[in-house]
Amino acid sequence: MSRLIVRYGDNGVVHWGELIGAAPHSADDAVRLVPLAVQCATTAEFLAQPSGIGPADERQAVTIKAATLLSPVTSGAALICQGLNYVSHAQEAKHAERKSNLIFGKAGSSITGPYDDIVRPPEVELLDYEVEFALVIRKPIGAQDRITEENIGEYVAGVVLCNDVSARDVQFGESLLQWFRGKSYRTFCPVGPVMWLLEPDEVAAALERLEIRLHVNGELRQHASSQQLIWKPVETLNFVGTVLDMHPGDLLLTGTPGGVTTPVTARMVEIIQTHLLHDEIRRDELRVEMTRGRPFLRAGDVVTATLVETGEGRMLGGLSNTVVEAAAR
Repeated sequence: MSRLIVRYGDNGVVHWGELIGAAPHSADDAVRLVPLAVQCATTAEFLAQPSGIGPADERQAVTIKAATLLSPVTSGAALICQGLNYVSHAQEAKHAERKSNLIFGKAGSSITGPYDDIVRPPEVELLDYEVEFALVIRKPIGAQDRITEENIGEYVAGVVLCNDVSARDVQFGESLLQWFRGKSYRTFCPVGPVMWLLEPDEVAAALERLEIRLHVNGELRQHASSQQLIWKPVETLNFVGTVLDMHPGDLLLTGTPGGVTTPVTARMVEIIQTHLLHDEIRRDELRVEMTRGRPFLRAGDVVTATLVETGEGRMLGGLSNTVVEAAAR
């Protein structure tokens, strides 16, 4: 039976709990949960508990503010990301015909809580959002492993909601296109509020029944279903396993749909091709072209995202993060 697992702080001490009420969507929501009698410093340790965590006893339930929730995935995790994995996003990025799986990395230290602020560094002007759902790895994946629809639950423990926040001017404007740096600033990966922990035999079906949405200041920007993924989780996990090892508690972010702030234009493609080795020219011309449309994220903007299991219409919670400026150094 699937469960909604949370991680929260109380007087400086971190606890794990299981939700028995509705999953929260904002920091002001009340969260009803049962504290779990485990002391785990990391998500990997939590997933390694012998014979799993016992069922929640509702007689021990407490109510806390959602503002105390932390990311259910700890910052030591490796974050492996997929790019252009929805047709809508591939089309707006001028990569409509996807011939190979695109993967890249993001620093684990970018993980932040579901209701924490997104901090815009002073050198970043073109701050963007990317709603995604991510797979939480249950057991190691290496070159020798072969994952199928039948055994994927042995390798995937559950699902979390993420926002792959991105600095587009760094990603495309810095020397030779700095994707890792542009996506890895601290606070650039809000995660949570829950980890949807699944039984092994539930995973394959659950991954076909997910829906994500993202709003900026109440305006819908992104909306997609997991059935629209180009490269499905089984294919991607096998592909990643040919390149690197994944470990319990790591995340595979499965890609974002269309609706990012600025779709790629023919002019942007031309600028990158023409000035790939001329960073300052490329950066300046891209900045002009990318700011012709709607504005990128600014201080005071509120980015909200939701994850829904569509089979039963189960709400799996929401992120709500306010953009703030970094403190002066």
